Amino acid sequence: MELVTPGIGLIFWQTLTLSVILLFLIAWVMILVTNRLDATHKILWLIGTMFLPFIGPVIFFIKYSSFKKPATTLK
Repeated sequence: MELVTPGIGLIFWQTLTLSVILLFLIAWVMILVTNRLDATHKILWLIGTMFLPFIGPVIFFIKYSSFKKPATTLK
């Protein structure tokens, strides 16, 4: 009996698909859990990540670091 091994292309696409799904799920959990966003912004981020499944979460993670910084006050 001969074992059939998947090609490198199949492994690549499966890995890419899994990473996009994980990014999407992590972004949604972080959006729903954060207290820094009001309801309107949460809905907008959820819609944005839903319609842009790879780029949306990446943009959210870049912007999320600025959510944690305290607001600077001008003196």
